[in-house]
Amino acid sequence: MNNQELELKIREILSIENFFDMIEATAEFEKEYKTTGFFKKTKMPLTDVIKSSKAWYALQLKDFGTNLQKLIDNLNLGNITQLLEQLGNLYGQENEDALAIIKEFKSIVG
Repeated sequence: MNNQELELKIREILSIENFFDMIEATAEFEKEYKTTGFFKKTKMPLTDVIKSSKAWYALQLKDFGTNLQKLIDNLNLGNITQLLEQLGNLYGQENEDALAIIKEFKSIVG
């Protein structure tokens, strides 16, 4: 397995969303990893490779835009709209209450 194939496998493992499934996939790949030229040259444990790769790929600017777009695509605009409506209703009610207090105060004073 060359470095390009190794990178693809590491990215595949890192793409697993469930943490425990990702750890199991890492353990399953361990034996094959130890036969790679990379391991033979560096003696770097696979768990260290996984940790370092996660940080490395997270800091890559070319992937940052893709990840940001995925985040934007997954936003539920219905929830945001509902939250804004609730805030508007809350402030509207507070304004009405404040106006009623001012009118009552004015009638007492005036």
